[in-house]
Amino acid sequence: MIHAKELSSGWRPVGRRRSIARFAAPVVALNALALAALAQPIVGDVPLAGGGTERVLVDGPATPPALLVLFAGGDGTVAFDDAGNVTHLGGNFLVRTKPLWLAEGFAVAILGPPNGASLLGARHTAAYADAIGRAIDFARGRVNAPVWLVGTSMGSIAAANGAARLTGRVAGVVLTSSVAGSTSAGETVFDSGLKAITVPALIVANKGDSCPSARPGFAPKIAAALKHAPRKEIIYLESSAIRSSPCEAMSPHGYLGIESEAVKRISDWIKAAPGRS
Repeated sequence: MIHAKELSSGWRPVGRRRSIARFAAPVVALNALALAALAQPIVGDVPLAGGGTERVLVDGPATPPALLVLFAGGDGTVAFDDAGNVTHLGGNFLVRTKPLWLAEGFAVAILGPPNGASLLGARHTAAYADAIGRAIDFARGRVNAPVWLVGTSMGSIAAANGAARLTGRVAGVVLTSSVAGSTSAGETVFDSGLKAITVPALIVANKGDSCPSARPGFAPKIAAALKHAPRKEIIYLESSAIRSSPCEAMSPHGYLGIESEAVKRISDWIKAAPGRS
């Protein structure tokens, strides 16, 4: 068993200067690719059924090939300011590659956690699926496109949960570096009702991922559990660059060094999916 805090899939800054120094070059390179997406980001605080709010960031064109809802790993406490600048978990694979998704023509939505609380142990629940649905409604008020849920690490639990419960509102799901083995969070992607998913499903794994709960060997087991997905496929990538612990974002678990390849392979699969438009 490993501890949930190891599954951050996102770098937690210890001060703004340090964060800028560590990621300045990659961020500049990625932002240069986003020039085609000139839409102004929108940030809103969406009311929740049980009270409180969740913050939602929407960015990209109004009529893209798809709206991608991106779910980070770790405790899921992604934060961003009113201008859409990410202030916490910005190093997560899906969050740090936002410019690449925009350059592919997609719109993206990133969710802050309900009431700012940790999502550990809550991603597979009906209550969180309802929160995802409310975020989708907010994003669809600006973006006219089919919705795909894309998760990484522990975020795959959330993406699978939304795809399983939000029938008719989700066009497809992508599960990357999915947490499928035991963790102290008490939930894995198998707790999210995979057999209830009836939309195309892509599983992405890195052959170099040495995170014990997300090894590439879990990918076929996830695919087997997706009994009713009309189309499912596993894509294996491979890398070895590592600048963090094996279960964090700056490692093969977070596709360090092959971000562009990972985004391109996923994007091509989504664009080719039947019934996407």
